[in-house]
Amino acid sequence: MEEYIQKQMERERDEELLHLANNNSYLLVTGQKTLDEILKRRGEQSFVTMPDETPDSEDLLLMIDYFIETEEYEKCAELRDVLIGSGEPLDHKSETTASRTTAC
Repeated sequence: MEEYIQKQMERERDEELLHLANNNSYLLVTGQKTLDEILKRRGEQSFVTMPDETPDSEDLLLMIDYFIETEEYEKCAELRDVLIGSGEPLDHKSETTASRTTAC
């Protein structure tokens, strides 16, 4: 039983870090916060990519998929707009990802 509780706590911690990483990276990519502003917040910080590097189309698609899963469609749409604005073609992506991306 104790092992089950420990695994559950680890799973919850992983989900919190995933949430934090996607939200921090979203704030950076959309220009809503600077890296300095995020790092000044208390507690541990996490990011999808290195925060001083521009995310590539794969990183953006991973973030879009995350926000689709959490039903945060406004964030999904903003990231889609960043992806489209980056000049990266969507038609070379898998049909599932491309269709979800355009559905945002």
